[in-house]
Amino acid sequence: MKKLLLTAVFMVSMFSAVSAQAYLRMTKRDGALTVHEANTDEIVEIFARNNYEDYTKERGRYPRIYMDHMPTDWKDIQDNDAKHRIFIRIMLPLVLKINEEIAQERKVLEDLRTKFIKEKKLSMSEASFLEQKAREYDAFTNLKGDARTLSLFRQLMIKVDAIPPSLLIATAAIYTDWGTSRLALTANSLYLDEVWYDDRGVVPLDDPDADYRYKAYENLADCIRARALLLNSHINYEYLREARHISRQMKRPPYGEQLAAKMLNDSNLQNVAGLIDYTFTFYKLNRTDFFPELRDAK
Repeated sequence: MKKLLLTAVFMVSMFSAVSAQAYLRMTKRDGALTVHEANTDEIVEIFARNNYEDYTKERGRYPRIYMDHMPTDWKDIQDNDAKHRIFIRIMLPLVLKINEEIAQERKVLEDLRTKFIKEKKLSMSEASFLEQKAREYDAFTNLKGDARTLSLFRQLMIKVDAIPPSLLIATAAIYTDWGTSRLALTANSLYLDEVWYDDRGVVPLDDPDADYRYKAYENLADCIRARALLLNSHINYEYLREARHISRQMKRPPYGEQLAAKMLNDSNLQNVAGLIDYTFTFYKLNRTDFFPELRDAK
């Protein structure tokens, strides 16, 4: 009871300067502040209260502020450098959250691999977990028995790994015109993900009779999570995983801009290569790849 009272006092004091309406649209749990709905001024104020102003520091530590959607007035905010930097600050904690989840999965797999190498066996639940991750990350082998298990571990150690934050942020910015696209605002869709031969999703405006729809997500985190899984599993991104694996062996972060430049076929936007180069360079996004961490929100 005492803990609940302290939490209530904390929440009231934290949001005393934010409108009561905004207060009802936020949830704080386990050091993370989830913003269910807010306008741009409200989210900027929350950033300021958490001393979250700069994202260009190497080995930066960023507050666990997770926005479910783009700000409610985002479409009306003037497009300029300040708006773009707010977009980056919205995206970065979400990307780091997804990478934390992937790191936890990887740790479980590493521990299981160590156990298997030592004991030459897995429990039924452990073997089931391994097979589940193999299906999820599209790891495949025709081998049987111990050779199969070792092959799946070997593939998954390359596939189950963090995505460079700069890559996820820059491509989202380019594909959605800094979060102002119809898909970003109405469907939380940041990467033009498509669903084929299914009526669910958002109808493409330029071809309403198309056999595909753009996938809609409940929140921004779900979209980023799906994108990370695609990059970690689909055969088209094998080059990304190989480069990342080499970087891990060298104990340095992968070079996000170089990887993004190879993703030109992902988008039919004109001059996407130039947009990638400009976005990485002008906003110093590569610095977000240098071992960033999350810290509890106030």
